[in-house]
Amino acid sequence: MLSTNQVNVNMKLKEFDLKSVRITGGPLKHAMELNKEYLLKLEPDRLLSRFREFAGLQPKAPHYEGWEAQGISGHSLGHYLSAAAMMAAANDDEVFKRIVNYIVDELEVCQKAHGTGYISGIPRGKEIFEEVKAGDIRSQGFDLNGGWVPLYSIHKLFAGLRDAYRYTDNKLALLIEVRLGLWLVDVFEDLNDQQIQEVLKCEYGGMSEVLADLAEDTGDERFWKLSQLFHHKELLSSLEAENDVLAGRHANTQIPKIIGAARQYELSGNDSYRRMSEFFWKQVVHHHSYVIGGNSMNEHFGEPDKLTDRLGANTCETCNSYNMLKLTRHLFQWDALAEQGDFYERVLYNHILASQHPQEGTVTYFVSLDMGGHKVYNTQFNDFTCCVGTGMENHSSYGNGIYFYNNQSLVVNQYIPSKLNWSEKGVVIHQTTAYPEEGSIILSIESTDSKPFSLSVRYPYWAEKGMNVKVNGVPYNHDSSPSAFITIDRVWENGDTIELEIPMTVRVEKMNDNPNRIAFMNGPLVLAGDLGPIRKDESSKDILFTPVLVTDESTVLKRIFPVPEKNHHFDMKKLGHPRDVRLFPFYQMHDRSTSVYWDVFTEEEWKEAELSYKASVEKERELQLRTVDFVQPGEMQPERDHQFEGEHVGYGVQSNRKYRDTWPSGHFSFTLKVQSRQQNHLVVMYTKEIESMKSFDITIDGVKLEKSHVELVELNTFVQIKYEIPNQATMGKEQVKVTFRAHEGQKVPKVFAIRVVKD
Repeated sequence: MLSTNQVNVNMKLKEFDLKSVRITGGPLKHAMELNKEYLLKLEPDRLLSRFREFAGLQPKAPHYEGWEAQGISGHSLGHYLSAAAMMAAANDDEVFKRIVNYIVDELEVCQKAHGTGYISGIPRGKEIFEEVKAGDIRSQGFDLNGGWVPLYSIHKLFAGLRDAYRYTDNKLALLIEVRLGLWLVDVFEDLNDQQIQEVLKCEYGGMSEVLADLAEDTGDERFWKLSQLFHHKELLSSLEAENDVLAGRHANTQIPKIIGAARQYELSGNDSYRRMSEFFWKQVVHHHSYVIGGNSMNEHFGEPDKLTDRLGANTCETCNSYNMLKLTRHLFQWDALAEQGDFYERVLYNHILASQHPQEGTVTYFVSLDMGGHKVYNTQFNDFTCCVGTGMENHSSYGNGIYFYNNQSLVVNQYIPSKLNWSEKGVVIHQTTAYPEEGSIILSIESTDSKPFSLSVRYPYWAEKGMNVKVNGVPYNHDSSPSAFITIDRVWENGDTIELEIPMTVRVEKMNDNPNRIAFMNGPLVLAGDLGPIRKDESSKDILFTPVLVTDESTVLKRIFPVPEKNHHFDMKKLGHPRDVRLFPFYQMHDRSTSVYWDVFTEEEWKEAELSYKASVEKERELQLRTVDFVQPGEMQPERDHQFEGEHVGYGVQSNRKYRDTWPSGHFSFTLKVQSRQQNHLVVMYTKEIESMKSFDITIDGVKLEKSHVELVELNTFVQIKYEIPNQATMGKEQVKVTFRAHEGQKVPKVFAIRVVKD
């Protein structure tokens, strides 16, 4: 049996759970209420539909559409069960308790119908796992024996049952989870290490985490052993050795593996789990994350510290940040570092809160950081993507991460209007604040008698003008610095107060790999420029739609001025070209075109850049006159017209231009017209990263293109490369197949435009 005295080994703090915390106001409370309305609109029987169908039972309602009609169906029920349990705990809400109880009862009916402990809403799920158990394993990134990430979906069910048990004390949920766990033990029991590693090539979510939790909840060693089998050596061994091997990997496949390692450390004390978790966190936070705290482009990590060419419509998948917040809460309990609280705050307000529409309650898959881009929201009832699922949980669990404790101390890690019931101490903490609108916070103590303990408050990294503290109206002197904690150790009486004042200042954050590409922040909030209504024509080539910043001042901040009586609103004055715009919090920007990042030029630099832009327009006109055929990747009709084909292909938008690229080892092709009796050239538009990439080949009907040169550079961002097409590849032909193929394990970069031109 698992030794329960190993739990929480080497942990400095413990997090208060949702049952102890109430959110009492502010934008997070509003987000919770919107989410509550959405959760109550969803019909449990529709989410359960395929569970009943695949158990041989008559569904009580038709399943939802979107992902719930596809190979990943059933994942949403797990998220919904978790979110309902969280909402029940966060509000002591009987309605959500009844929802949890109903779903758990229905799942038991389905599980009994299967008769093996197995249960899921996955098409062919039972057959897939029977094949795996027999050693017939066909696995790649998102496919296991023809199924779309089946273990990922099973993980969501495990997590939902765990949360139903832990948050609502539903003991049947634990019993169902145990049966499901024993079924999975049986699937893996006779597989050798090589076979298991083959299974783990396919995304499997946080299986190691939920099985470790199940081992803790039951004391059953079998679940602990199974948890340890979900150890993807190819990734985790590298991270343990402190090698950043994240480039090109699907981001949200990796983060749950690290959460599992963190949980395994807490239960075992095995320091290797801790090392890989802390190294991964530092790399992602400091070398792979954007200013809003999110990470990834088109769901994948890039090279560390190389983000300037990775801006587009598909930055910052919301699932990634959901999981990074979970990981951060684990690490904070070990290390109690203000740096971790700072990151949590950055993500909470600038990505998670920004991902929900403040009227509709809909949520984003990606949060676009495209310069001139906008947020796109999934529908409530027709998409059911992974980020709709994690969104259900995000906006149910804002009580997490605020308060932590041990026997002698209380730590206030986040500033959110809330109430904490520290029942073990007989103390209630009331946090009153308009944060993040302003930096004034009051903590008041409610207690029946005197209580000695230390109380620590986070001194944020952004507090350039210091942090003032008063206890019962008397200034409290401290020598702490930003990104640290201020600790007050005393005997607390009923009615005692702590007043915090943290002046917010506007500042600039630069991209690691491009100091001339910047973002603005004020206090904890990322500011974005309001560029007006969303444009219908996203394919427009008007790059100047997004202004650049032009100044000879030593800092752009000399041209940014606060708007009277509007917190966090700033106007540019003689800074933007061709126009100034207003800046205000990114989380408040919806249904508008925006820019978070800005390119900065001196007056002299801009003269050259503007001339380059005008020259590129003339060059573009010349190319159009010589164009035999042109295809715009990423546009549906042009791709159909040019017989688009591909495998492991990506899609995105950057600077209002659509593109195709690939995942590792991918390829795609188009059929284009040629002039059979003339010299033809291929002209392809990329970003400037192409200059350092030797990761792919281009062929014309199988003939590899060798000779090329830069034909055109546009605003130091895009380049057009001209390739000479050998005459033998086009002789006697009216059209040819143009193929972009990545080298093994590498990828084709973003391809924004393809044209055949004649001399």
